[in-house]
Amino acid sequence: MRLLKKAAVSAAAVLCFTFLPFRAQTAKVDYYTAVSPSSVENGVLTLANGEKWYKVNELEDGNDYIITVKGSDGKQEILTACNDNVSEYVWHYYRRTMVTSTAPEYTTLSSRSFYLVSHENELYTVSNWWADGENAWDYCDGSLCYRENGSTAYLKYSEGSDVPFSCTNDPTEAAEVNLYSQNEYLSRCIAEHPSADSYVIEESGYAAPVFTAKLLSDDITVDSIRWFVDGREQSCAELSFRADSLTGKKAGVHRVNCLIEAHDAQDIHYRERSADAAFIITKGVMQDSFITFSDIHEQYPFITDAIEKVIEHTGGYIPALVICTGDLVNGPTASKDIMLERYYPQIVSYLGGIDAVFVSGNHDSGEAASIMSDKAGLGAENDRSPYGGQIFKGTSDAAAINGKSSRFAKGITVYGLNFEASLEINGSDITYSYDRTIDKLDSFLKKTAEDYHGELVVISAHSGLHVLGVQPESVTPSGGAISKWIGENQYNIDNSFKLAKLINSYAEKYNMDIIYLFGHDHSRQESELIMTDGDELMSTIEYSSRSYDTQPLKFTYAHSGYLSTTIGCADAHFSFVYRNGENYSFDLMSTYSDTLRHTDIKAKNIFKEPVVTTTSAVTTAATTVTAKTTAKATSGKKGSDSPSTGDRFDILFIAAPAAALMLISRKRKKNDN
Repeated sequence: MRLLKKAAVSAAAVLCFTFLPFRAQTAKVDYYTAVSPSSVENGVLTLANGEKWYKVNELEDGNDYIITVKGSDGKQEILTACNDNVSEYVWHYYRRTMVTSTAPEYTTLSSRSFYLVSHENELYTVSNWWADGENAWDYCDGSLCYRENGSTAYLKYSEGSDVPFSCTNDPTEAAEVNLYSQNEYLSRCIAEHPSADSYVIEESGYAAPVFTAKLLSDDITVDSIRWFVDGREQSCAELSFRADSLTGKKAGVHRVNCLIEAHDAQDIHYRERSADAAFIITKGVMQDSFITFSDIHEQYPFITDAIEKVIEHTGGYIPALVICTGDLVNGPTASKDIMLERYYPQIVSYLGGIDAVFVSGNHDSGEAASIMSDKAGLGAENDRSPYGGQIFKGTSDAAAINGKSSRFAKGITVYGLNFEASLEINGSDITYSYDRTIDKLDSFLKKTAEDYHGELVVISAHSGLHVLGVQPESVTPSGGAISKWIGENQYNIDNSFKLAKLINSYAEKYNMDIIYLFGHDHSRQESELIMTDGDELMSTIEYSSRSYDTQPLKFTYAHSGYLSTTIGCADAHFSFVYRNGENYSFDLMSTYSDTLRHTDIKAKNIFKEPVVTTTSAVTTAATTVTAKTTAKATSGKKGSDSPSTGDRFDILFIAAPAAALMLISRKRKKNDN
């Protein structure tokens, strides 16, 4: 065996080490060597003990890998760490995700006894120094590289040398590396996760839903595909699956997914389980209603759980709209491409055909969130700006034509305030201020006021307007105090007072119903609060000077709920907001229990749908759909040729809100007792 380098550990280095894990070495000498597998054929690596590992094209958090390099004869050798006691070649990949959005990227490759580490172009078997920048392994274009504080080193293989493994900054000297795994997840192959085209109406005669998974490339050959409905395997081995078992069911939610195994011409092996596609059967849509949540942090099944909870709560009815208020992902802020290509298709699957719009958090790309809202086609009037803008307008032609559930939310308008709107970067200096937001929001509110019909104006923002710990309502879930001004500038944003004053002015001058919903500060241990007209709001003027001012609210200000369980006080909460006679009801709900915080907010207005004075192609199309729907419903016939029954049973929705509200009222009285 060939010596690479002894891992020197000094007392001073150990003392300064803070974030990188350290594992003491008991042997006198650690080194790396190359070991030959029994065989490698068609992307399958076989070990001496008969174990089979499969060639993959990426590193996935939590998976184990064997790393090989290719020699001059084309044969592959396994990167192996050794000392006098052990020899190990299985590397566990870990990606730190529960960090702030501005944290540097950090990943590790570790065996039971060793860490694979590069530092200043040397390869070590232990981490024995501390660095405050990025320290991350990555695999791309057949190379294994390590990024450290802005520099990139590549794994180098010196065949026949006493030190066979080292690092180089020259990518042309990088070893040709292959990764092998045997986990349930091998490589990603699903570009579009199966999803329901729409919700369906109970007893409507809807057709059996069809679910389809689309692959990343035509070059991928499927070896096997298994479909599951509510955990039970189905007899289908195709990429498209017709779920006959889901016809004729009562109102509720069912979950459909598939497990795909595949390979390609480069002998890459794929194994990926799709997202759980929600299939929603409902009695109708709650008019002028929505659910909203923040900080889901990749726990997307909770979206379906929240919708299911509303169905239970209302006796079978669904919300008209879903508003996702930021932090959809984990870790350092995700790029636009990652958001759109990897996470958005999963989220769509869990929505079950209910319309949704998006706002970015500090972990998300604002441009991606705007694109996601724009794709919904529900009245977004921005230019896909990273800062946000209007993302839903219930009275728009777009909502009338493209809306499935949301065309029953004519009395709602939503402005998305992306987190980037408060972010200011000057070189290495990062500050947070609502300066650039104020003019744009002012323009939106002015335009809305000029054509106001009593709708509820929702400002969906990831960040808030109050001072943490200073605001009396800013307490822990148990009611205890939290430190004043806790957190950094991104939690107590400059000119919050000025922004709140702007919203107040429109709410008061034009008697507008406005609600400002936010999330984000769950990591500060704060409970979800709600403040209404007349409450005193304490807002930041300037964070650096700890200055703030107070003003009585003329609008509603509340957390949207933290639909996750992994960070801070987040406890799988979401909010269900709906028109309830002369009030707007605001229910903070839990996905896993019947706990409910109900608040009635007195509405200032009764929404009156604007009268269309000119006939357009869009208006004519909408009128035709309504006429056909009414004729079909009154004749007693049922549609049976499409699962998208939102376009076929409008008459059912007319009575839906009253019946649902009566049921909610009864449940609330029971809960109150």
